[in-house]
Amino acid sequence: MSERILFVDDEPFVLDGYKRLLRDSFSVDTASSGEIGLAMIQRNGPYAVVVSDMRMPGMSGAEFLTQVRQKSPESVRMLLTGHADLNMAIDAVNQGSIFRFLTKPCDKEELAKALHLGLVEYQIAIEQKELLRKAKLIERTATDEQAADVCQWDNGESSTGLPGPSQARSLLAPLLRVDLKCYVALFKITMLQTVEQRYGEEAAGDYLNYAAQFLIQGLRPDDRLFHWGRDVLMAVVHRQISLGALRMEMDRLTLCSREYVMQVNGKRIMTACPISFDVLPASQFSAFDDMMTAFGARAGQAELTGSF
Repeated sequence: MSERILFVDDEPFVLDGYKRLLRDSFSVDTASSGEIGLAMIQRNGPYAVVVSDMRMPGMSGAEFLTQVRQKSPESVRMLLTGHADLNMAIDAVNQGSIFRFLTKPCDKEELAKALHLGLVEYQIAIEQKELLRKAKLIERTATDEQAADVCQWDNGESSTGLPGPSQARSLLAPLLRVDLKCYVALFKITMLQTVEQRYGEEAAGDYLNYAAQFLIQGLRPDDRLFHWGRDVLMAVVHRQISLGALRMEMDRLTLCSREYVMQVNGKRIMTACPISFDVLPASQFSAFDDMMTAFGARAGQAELTGSF
């Protein structure tokens, strides 16, 4: 891969070992201290992955990677630590500034696997940033009808009984760009309009309520679900996992959506209840509207492949 990786360690022979070990598979730069590493990021960055030893004179690895997050937020950060520092490493991971930690000594296979996962995570972050950049260049042409369709759910008209967009905005406002464990998922009830056209508004309301209850049961108790638009539900979740891992979790959940039996004019009618989804990390956005613009840009691209 062309993306570069930066290793930081105060022992030169360790840095030389990383270069020899990985030179056939990765583009590796090295720095002998946190201060030098920050200067290299400023001069040569961004780096896709930054790996630092925990114990270094002056600036510790955890302190160094915290500053890396501020200077290069898309860079994936990893911490190398000895067994004596495991508790400190776990604390660093839990605080959200570290993608993962590796124990020393770390064999080539384990290290290479972690670096490959880090590069994938970096690519996801860069793609999301580029989508947002492109979306901002496109003139937003939302109609009054679309705006009304979103806002009406704040008036308690939804059969789901879920809170609407205003409550979602209030919950997310203090979490954007701050909470690294917060993710936002949009779920589209893809057949809702078809159900309404065939069987009426009341049947569509029951169908939507069934989909909402299915998601509530499948999500964790502390996850929050909102009715964002007519056929779109929004979940705000907290997970200590990567975006890719969360996508897999949501994929498993939506694949389990079962067939739904409706009562229409005294007849039992069985229909499918497919749910498509997309997920974005709240920490990547400083404004709520920017996040929704990114969702819209991704949905526009996804239409070409038939997904959400």
